[in-house]
Amino acid sequence: MTQRPPLQRPRPLGRLVAAALALVATASDAGPPRPEVVWADRQIVFWAEADTGAVHAVGIRQGVSEFGVLRAPQRRGVSQLALDGKSAVLTVWGDDAIYRYDARSLRLLSRDETRIARAATQPRR
Repeated sequence: MTQRPPLQRPRPLGRLVAAALALVATASDAGPPRPEVVWADRQIVFWAEADTGAVHAVGIRQGVSEFGVLRAPQRRGVSQLALDGKSAVLTVWGDDAIYRYDARSLRLLSRDETRIARAATQPRR
């Protein structure tokens, strides 16, 4: 008779993040996937409305609660989000510029139009 390995109990944080992502996913339209990134250490989900340029910050620590929305007057769309958890910087690739925000305070750190302009003028390979 062989022994079964002991069952591992699911980690509460992992279950919470998975439940929050499922909730966020079901709340969206069935359209193309939207940009999103999870900051697991802080239990925050950042997700973008790809067609409006708004980026939502949602806390998932004790339930799901939105605590901020990042908007820029010039930004009409978002193609990608990235998070550097160590330096707490959220990068937003907008249709007009690349934005860097302090992920803790949600304050704008920089707006760089040159990368977007350079990418638009370079030929595609």
